Order: sequence, then structure tokens, then C-alpha cells
Amino acid sequence: MKHAIRSSLPVAVALLLAGCGVNSEKRLAQAERAYSAHDYFTARVDLSRVVQEQPTNARALELLARTYVALSDPDSAGGVLERLAKLRKLPGDIAVLRGEVYLMKKRYDDALAAVANDGTAEGCRVAALAHIGKGEADKAIQTFAAGERASGPKGRLMADYANFQLDRGNMAEAQRLADLAAKERPRPLNSYLTSGDLLMSRNELGKALVVFESGLKDYPDSRAALLGTVGVLSALGRTDDVRLLVAQNLAANPDDPDLIYLDARLDALDGKWQKVREKLQVREASLERWPQASALYAKALLELGQGEQARARLSSQLLREPANREVRALLGETKLQLGDASGAVDTLQPFAQSPNVTGAELGLLARAYKQSGNPGAQAMEQRAREAMGRTIVSRLASADKAMRGGDWQTAISAYQTILRQTDGKNVLVLNNLAFAYGQTGNSAKALEFAERALRLAPDNPSVMDTAGWLLHQSGKDRGRARALIREAARKAPENATIAGHLAEIEKG
Repeated sequence: MKHAIRSSLPVAVALLLAGCGVNSEKRLAQAERAYSAHDYFTARVDLSRVVQEQPTNARALELLARTYVALSDPDSAGGVLERLAKLRKLPGDIAVLRGEVYLMKKRYDDALAAVANDGTAEGCRVAALAHIGKGEADKAIQTFAAGERASGPKGRLMADYANFQLDRGNMAEAQRLADLAAKERPRPLNSYLTSGDLLMSRNELGKALVVFESGLKDYPDSRAALLGTVGVLSALGRTDDVRLLVAQNLAANPDDPDLIYLDARLDALDGKWQKVREKLQVREASLERWPQASALYAKALLELGQGEQARARLSSQLLREPANREVRALLGETKLQLGDASGAVDTLQPFAQSPNVTGAELGLLARAYKQSGNPGAQAMEQRAREAMGRTIVSRLASADKAMRGGDWQTAISAYQTILRQTDGKNVLVLNNLAFAYGQTGNSAKALEFAERALRLAPDNPSVMDTAGWLLHQSGKDRGRARALIREAARKAPENATIAGHLAEIEKG
């Protein structure tokens, strides 16, 4: 189960002076505005200066403690809370604040003790997350349910409860809870994240992007909202947008490991394996705590002809993470490249028994069988083709649903994936992809795919209509556009869409 506690992007921010002549009261007001706008780093700078000048300012100390909690800095938050305790100025929700600090430190029993006498929804949320941390799912459910009946704001509780139900596969209940969480104003950060995850689980990528981007706009310092946005953009194939977003945030946060990994992964997409290696090599000692980056580093070594080093790293990583399918597949591929087909079979064999194995994984195992002379190679190749076929059918259904709902980006992502997983010659997919790109205003891409479909099916009326209409709309070749649509109308006189296009084009 993925952890239900979300964190914000850690950034090293210097405590700079905000300008001469700004008194503490004005600085505190600035901090309050920044905090209300969820600009926690700015708030921290001003608040730190205020408490430096006025060490007993309880109002500033309380807001600073809340800021540190929002920034996922439990040590600093705990220290400020202790200062408030010595001043006997603890806020009314001190139990929840202390519980949050203990949660971040994974001191789950202390978190439960902190909120034991707190009957609010927020107190129940902290307790439920502590039970999740302890692996006590049944108690978590009971506590979340109690929180629904408790007093106080419930948005964060509902969002975390929805995330918990999503992890358990209870999609309808997760959606109910997420919808309730989204109604709270101001909308909690974890509500955006859970709603985005739900949409991603249904492959509604266009809608998920809107949610994550809205979350990032409302919570500009949120690491989770940033990574969610990057994840959806990547799934949609919008690599240029990913590059821009990663570059902007990496410039501000040069030591953030997730951003470093994403930057290296972009180089991997371009086949710049030497750059991938250079960017990750400086962190080689810490890669064991960084599974995705560790696997990418091993892939770079393999691509650069250092297969034995790659094998050593991947073998060690697989021992630590036997359930990591990416590492298992990569290690199998490495052994194949090194000529160790029997070793590849040993590594990849668990895929044969996996209930959710992919066609790509089975295809890799089939290669290992074939190279090692295993008599089951042909049967494994057939299993791989069947698995790939099921995957493609599922993606087609998702893409068609997105087309009907006008979710063009999701449709584009699904169709592009299908093309990569096949020979790229499915006329229906190419034609629909052309149409979807046309709807997004990307006429160059739309015409590219329309022409590919037309070359494969020059007499298909729908394909002729798509290409002709795109040519007409772009103004590139109105004469050819008219000829294509006239011929399409002649071949399919009953098609209302084609007839409409013809009528429009004949107007001149």
C-alpha cells in the first residue's frame, strides 16, 4: 500500500532579509498572506525573521510551527511547538499538530497517544494514518469512519480515506469520499492528489492533468502535486512540457533527488546515456535508497557497454527488492546481452507465474527461452502475443471512451502507446489519432497521422474525410481537400459527417 501521508517539496531556502525598514508586524502580516496562499517557503522566511527579532511572539511561533508541518519538517516543527509550550501559548489543536509531527517521524504509537483525547475529524485522520503506518487496516477503517461523524473540517480526512480505499481497490467508495473532500474550501492539497490518482487509475489523463495542475497552482510548493503533474504529462507524451517543468523546478531545487531522476530520465528518452550516467554517478553511493534512479543508472551502464557493472548493480538491487518488476526485467535483459541466456531464464521465470504479467515481460522471457534452447519458447511467444493483444484491446477501449468524452489528450496518449506496441500500421488508430490531434489544434501532427492512414487505406471514406477536412482547416491544399471529401462522399453517401464537411467545403 502506498503511504497515505503526502509531503511537500524540500527546498534549501536561505533566510534572507526582506528589506530594510520592514517592521516585525508588517513582516508577520506578509507571512500570514503567504501562508494563506500556501506559499510556505516565503512564509517561513518572514516568520523566521520575526521570531528572531521577537522570540516570544506566540502568534508568529504558532504560524511558524504550522508552516514547518506544511513543509514536512518535523524536527523544526517540534522545536517550535516546544517553545510555545514553555510560553504556555499552545494552540487549541496542539494534539493534532503533535500528531502530525509524530506521523512524519513514523512514531505511530506517539501519534496515537497525542490525539487519544481529540474527538475532531482531524484527530481521527491522524489516528487513522498512524494505524495505517502500523499495518492495522481494520482499525484505520474504524477510525476513518468515526472521523466522518466527528466535528470540524473533514476535507483532509475524506481525501486520505479515499486514498486508503483506492489502495484497497474500492473504487466506488474512493470516488464518493474524494468527491466529498473536493467540496471543502479552501480545497486541501491531499484532495487534489487523491482525485488525480483516481482519474489516473481510470486512464482519464486529460482530466487528471487539470486536477494536478490546479493543485500545483493552489499549492506551488507541493512536491506531490509537481510529481503528479509531471507523471501525467509524461503519460500523455508531452515531453517538451515535462522538460520545461523539470528544468524550472530543478533550477530552484538542484539537490532534489526526484527532480534529478526526472532530468536524467529525459536524457534517457533522447538516448543520451552518457549524460544519464554523469548525472546519477555523483549520487552513486545513495542510489540504494533510490530504486528508480538506481535502475536507470544500471540501464545507462548497460547502454554504454558496461554490462558486467550493470549486472552487478541490478543483481544487488533485486536481492533488496525482489518484487521490483522493472529491475527483474532489466536484469534479464542484461544477462541476455551478456550471452547468459540460462541466467536470464532463472531471473525472468517468476513472470511466468505472475497473474498480472505484461506482454513485454512474457516476450522477454520467450527470448530467453529461445536463446537457451528451452522447448517452451514457442508456447511462451504465443502467451506474450495474447497478453499484448489483451493490453491493446484495453487501451483501445480507453482511447475510444476518451474520444467520446472529448478527452483528447488521454486519447492521444492511449493511441500513441498502441502504435508503439504494434507495427504502427493500424489505420483506425492512425485516423483517430489524426482527429484527436486536430481537436487540440496541433495541425502538423494531425496531418502527419492522417497522411500515414491515407497511405495505408487510400480508398477508405472515413480516412479520406479526415485527411481532407484537416487539409481544408489548415488551408494547406484546399484543392486536394475538396477532391478527397468529394470522393469520400461518393463512397459513403449515407455518412452524415462526410456530407456536412462536403457541404461546408462546397461553399467556397
